[in-house]
Amino acid sequence: MRVIIQYNCIPHYRARIFELLSNYQDIDFSIVADSKPDTPHLKTITNEDGREIRFTEAKTHIFRLFLLPALYWQPRAVTTVWSENPDIIIALGSPYSITAWVLLLIGRIRKIPVLLWGHGLLQDEHGPKWWQRSVLYRLATGQLLYGERARELLVKKGFDENSLFVVYNSLDFDAQRCVASEIGEDEILAFRASLSVGANEGLVVFTGRLQKTKRLDLLIRALAALAAADQRVHVALVGEGDEEIALRDLAMELGLMSQVHFLGSSYDERFLGVVISASDASVIPSGAGLSVMHALVYGTPVILHDRTEYHGPEWEAVTERETGFFYHYGNIDDLSEKIRYCVFEMKDKTKMAADCKAVIEHKYNPHNQLDTFVRAVKWAWEAKRGRLL
Repeated sequence: MRVIIQYNCIPHYRARIFELLSNYQDIDFSIVADSKPDTPHLKTITNEDGREIRFTEAKTHIFRLFLLPALYWQPRAVTTVWSENPDIIIALGSPYSITAWVLLLIGRIRKIPVLLWGHGLLQDEHGPKWWQRSVLYRLATGQLLYGERARELLVKKGFDENSLFVVYNSLDFDAQRCVASEIGEDEILAFRASLSVGANEGLVVFTGRLQKTKRLDLLIRALAALAAADQRVHVALVGEGDEEIALRDLAMELGLMSQVHFLGSSYDERFLGVVISASDASVIPSGAGLSVMHALVYGTPVILHDRTEYHGPEWEAVTERETGFFYHYGNIDDLSEKIRYCVFEMKDKTKMAADCKAVIEHKYNPHNQLDTFVRAVKWAWEAKRGRLL
């Protein structure tokens, strides 16, 4: 069976799942994607990076019209699908992908099942925006979704639950697990000492782009509230972005420059593993996504706000007092309280670390994703043959 996967590009964080798909023996998966990123500051994988990913270069053209969302078009993806006539198509599940719409049309003409891979729904939607999504989704044979919540919402909208597969999301679990096994207590203590984190002080981490939407100002103000109560907590900010200057100014204004550490951007997994492992918690003030997975794989609990519709589906990996904590949206006092408890009061940190790692090992890893892709493809093939539909 031959399956073509259309994607705008191959982000570095998806390299492992694309590698596993490319090397799967029983189904011939191939990818059409651009080697250049579809969003700023995104590291992508190319054919020269040494990863065992079989993909055809397909340039993504981006169109921006006034204040409307960007539209994406990959003509070579369309011509590749048309000429190779695969058994199954997996397309980017976004209504803003012109390519996905055209591939759905080809699927109808050629009687090829099309699976959409995307968010589905993050919250209940109505009106024109939902109408657009619903048309796209109903043209597809089925969907590969990142979260359980999306599946629940779509079932309530009348979609067949058998056609909805939760594929979750992941990073390079194999590489990260290897790194985690190599990091010792001495290395953790040495890193904390390099930031002048005292024996009775805490350290939290944020990994990702330093953007205004991430509300890192709330994190710095929460640390100031803790400092006022004589509880000193440092933060390691790993990333770059437009908000860095404003955050530096805020840290200086609040007298926290010795506690707020700007470590810059890094894709060195060993370095990232040490930073995350050395931290008492990963704090994501807003817009949680794959950084949740990055923290949990190293056994570090996550703190994020409780308005889950404003997060990516990865928030589902966080369970209160098991793998992390939820603070009240926009509430600095509650955020500081959650940090204080996690750093200074939490008793059984070893058990929480084990629970964090278990979530990744059971769900959010590329091997589980591969199994779900295979199940979805086999279901779509049987559907085509009339055994399910």
